[in-house]
Order: sequence, then structure tokens, then C-alpha cells
Amino acid sequence: GPLAGALIGNQALDFKKQDGITEIEEALEAGAVERKMNDMLFEDERNGKVVISREPAFVSCVSNFSNFLDLSRKVLRNIELGVPVVILSRSNTTQHMFRWAQLLLNLMHTHDLDLGLVTYASCDIEQQKKLFSHYPTSPIYFTGSREVAKALKTMLPNTFSSTGGPNTLVSKVFDAGVEEALRTSALIENSGQCTALRHAVLPRVSEQEVHDMFSKGVSTVKCELEAISNGSCASLFETKKQTPTRGYKNHSTFAIEYKVDRDLPVEIEEHWRKAIVDVTSVDEKTLGSLDFVGSLSAWLVKNQPISLAVNGDAHPYDFARALFEKSGLVVYTVGSNENPALTAQARPQDGEIFGELPPRKELNTYTKFPMIVPSPSAAYNTNYSANFLEAKAAKGSTGDSYLGVMMKKQPLLKALIDPLSKQAKGYATVMAEYLKEACDNGPREGLGSRTSLYGLQRPPLGTETIVRADKDTPYDSVVLSLLPFLLTNAKDQVILSVDKKSNVFSHAIVKVVEQDTEAFERSISAANCYNVVEPQHHQVNSFPIISHFVSKLLLFGHVKSTTENDRQFVDAFSKSSKWLKMLD
Repeated sequence: GPLAGALIGNQALDFKKQDGITEIEEALEAGAVERKMNDMLFEDERNGKVVISREPAFVSCVSNFSNFLDLSRKVLRNIELGVPVVILSRSNTTQHMFRWAQLLLNLMHTHDLDLGLVTYASCDIEQQKKLFSHYPTSPIYFTGSREVAKALKTMLPNTFSSTGGPNTLVSKVFDAGVEEALRTSALIENSGQCTALRHAVLPRVSEQEVHDMFSKGVSTVKCELEAISNGSCASLFETKKQTPTRGYKNHSTFAIEYKVDRDLPVEIEEHWRKAIVDVTSVDEKTLGSLDFVGSLSAWLVKNQPISLAVNGDAHPYDFARALFEKSGLVVYTVGSNENPALTAQARPQDGEIFGELPPRKELNTYTKFPMIVPSPSAAYNTNYSANFLEAKAAKGSTGDSYLGVMMKKQPLLKALIDPLSKQAKGYATVMAEYLKEACDNGPREGLGSRTSLYGLQRPPLGTETIVRADKDTPYDSVVLSLLPFLLTNAKDQVILSVDKKSNVFSHAIVKVVEQDTEAFERSISAANCYNVVEPQHHQVNSFPIISHFVSKLLLFGHVKSTTENDRQFVDAFSKSSKWLKMLD
């Protein structure tokens, strides 16, 4: 459209964005998908199924993806459904937010839209806190560091955040193709991209080899305009090298820092907007071993990158599949010799589902729900209506539903469901329908020039989720948190921890352990504990969209091959037992 040039120019000017053109193209494609989702959500509201909250929504985002993942979609998807949005200024690059808001308001004025739907709030952090205090139940859509997300969550419980992670590339070979994949992933937008490489696992490489890898194939530009003219996305700006971060070495020529170690990093900081890489050097025999796959998978669970790229594997992909099955990321990419995998590869509009999640055990510290792309932003603050849930409960109690059928087959499940309140029973019915539809058709195959599979997944194989109930935890909340496990092949991966045994939970449908606070704390520190769920009470009109509720308990995302129509890849990964399946 006519504003594309201005949007690209503003990003280049304010954030030194090198390739805003591709972002605009992908935004148009992904936006079409999300608008259809918005239409479906609005239709559900018109039919009385859901109630979309129209409390003011705060939006606070970094500037590097304003026109795709962040500012654009989080503002536009909300105002399309009549949710007023407050765009917050930032301590840096705030001029970018202001220019973007001006362009939007001018466009709204031209088309005679209600200008009250968009407000730009220019204020410092203390003023923002004061603003939040007047709207304590408003949602905030945030993209940035985990540290800031944590602070926001303490002020606004309805915080929906995307928080990055140390993206990792692992390769069983170190050849020219993998070197190029590493350079591009590490330097993309000078590491000002959420999927940029931060950590690499390579077969027996030295510091000199890592240095030499960055000595070739690196292009430099004087400014962002030169990068745009060259069609570049991973050029280095000509800047002076700084004193290296403690423990790292500077490249002899370029402003690139690196560190090589035999062990996986204990602590790893992202260092936004800096080209910096940790390299774990492992001998070839160890790299392919089950023990190392277990160690790397545990590291991935603890640090929660957005993206894992795997190179040097081949059909039947035992190595790549083991990493997929034993970790819980959203983006997995499997490369070939001809097309090595990058960490910076995801097209949500093609079924390559995307999300920036914190470590699962800590999810509630940073966000109310995981943020998924594509999705309609307003859906995160939407609940099912009481009338809809009560009607669903009536349908479920007659056996005219999937849940009703399962309750007839399993008396223990019926005994668990029967005491639920009417609305909770309706919610359970909706949950069962959602899970069945997702599992019966999953994993789904994506579109585009790569071959992807996406869908709901179990937690990492071999791990457990602990649902904790104390004497004050409502029965409805406990049962609804258990149900996604009890209906699926994740059933053996859940434990109910209670501080005092209840006869209601004493039957064999779920494993119950009695634990005091000290024993509970020990159990959640165990290596095989993946997630801890402490259910909250579901008030009337507070039953969230089922996909978001389930996303706190189970996994979602995609795994892809860089090869188009890769049938061997589909054959190998579609058979993985990590994909969620309904029990008979």
C-alpha cells in the first residue's frame, strides 16, 4: 500500500532495520490469516458463545518487528474488534512508536473511524505504573525481556508477553553450508531479531575455526540504507569494536564476540542487538550419543529458546527427532546438505506456528497465557458466556458429545466430571471437543516452500507435570487442569499433588501424592518435573478460550524440513509419539 515505504523507512531510521521489505510482505500474508480468525471470533460473539472484553488494552513492543509480529498485529487485531488500545512509549526508539501511531491515526481519520480506539501514551515508567493502577484488569501485550515481563505481570495479571530465548543450532557436521547458516543466523539484523542464533553445538571445533568462520562471508555496510539497497538482512554495520563481554573474545576484524567451551552454557544472556555466540564443542561420538541428547534436551527445557535448528542428520532423523521429543520448543527446523537450517526461519502464515515462551515451570511469572502466532489478540482476553457453557453442559450430560461418550466408557472419568458446576461441565465439554478435533487431524501439514508439521503435542517425553491442590483450591479448577491429560496420551505424565488427601481423588484415574509444602518444593525441583500447575478459581464469565487454557498445560508449535515436499521427513516425524492423541 501507499504507506509501505514510510513504514519501512521509519524502521530503518529508528531501529536500523535492514530488511523491512520482507517483513511487510509477510505481514500482509499473516494478516490475512489473523483477520479470518478475528472474523470467526466476532461471529462467535454475535452468536452468544463468547464475550470479548473491551477494557483498554496496553501495547508495549520492541521496534524491530513493528509491521509483523509485534506492534501492528497487537494493535490492529484489537481495534478491528472494537477494543481500545493504548500504545505505550518506550525508553528507547520511542520516536518509532510515535510515528507509527501518527500514521495509524491519520489513516483512521481518513476512513472516518473512531479515533478514540487508539491513544498514544508518552510517559515514563513511574507514570506508566500510575496509569496501570487505574486499569488493574486491563490486558497488556508485551514483547521484550523476561525481566520486564515479570515486573509487568505483578502489576497487571492479564499480561500477555513474548520474551525471546537463546536460539540454538546443533550440527553433526561443520562444513561450508553449516558455516553460512551459522553466520546468517548469528548476524541477522545484527542479532536484533528474536530468532537470531545465540548458541551453537558443533563437532569438535576450535576457537580458531570459529574465528575463521566469521572471517569469511561477512558483509559490512555503513548504514541501513545501504543494506536495503543491497537486499541484505545480515550485514554488520561498520562500528568500533567494544571491550568484549567477560569470558568472550572479540573477532580480530569484526564486532563479533564468541566463546568456545566443551560444556553447555550454565548461564546465557541474550545480549540484544549484539553479534555474540556461545559455541559448545563436542566430539563426534559424544554428539550423537543418547546421554548428550538427554543433556542438550534438558538444557533446552531449562533455557527455552524460541528456535532449534538441526543440521547433519538424515532419514530416519533419529537425532533430530529425539531432540524434538525430549524438549518443548515452538520452532524446530531440520536442514539438509543442500539447504542447511537456520534458527531464523518461521512463517506462521504457512503453518509454521510461532511463539516466544518462557521456561514452562516459570510461565505464570511472565505471562497469563503463551502468545501464539497466528492468533487474534483480543481472544486472549475473551471468555465463554454463561449461557453457552450451560447449554454445552446439558448436551454433555445427555451423552450427545465426545465427553459424554467417554464418560460412559470410563466410570472413573464420569465420577470425576459429575460433581463439576454446570459451567465447568460445559467448559469440560468444549475442551473435549477441541482436543478431539485437534488430535484427529493432527499433526497437520503446512504450506509453502518448506515441509512443516504442526499441532498439539505432549510435554517432553519422560517428564511430568505436577498439578498442585491445597485445601482452598476449588474442585472445578483441579479437574479442568487434569482433563487435557486424562483424555489423551499425556495421561501418564501428570501427577496431582495434594496437601491433604481427598476421597474424591483417591481412585485410580490419576496418580495422587500427598505432600506437605516442603515435599512439594522438592518434587518440583526434580529433573523430570517439566511443569507446575497451581489452578486458579474459575469465576462466572471467566472461562478463557479453550485453546489458550490448554496451551498452559500442553505443547504447541511446529517442526519442519528445509526441503520442499519432503515425504521422508513427514513419514519420520508424523509417527512421533510426542504428537497429542486422544485415548480410545
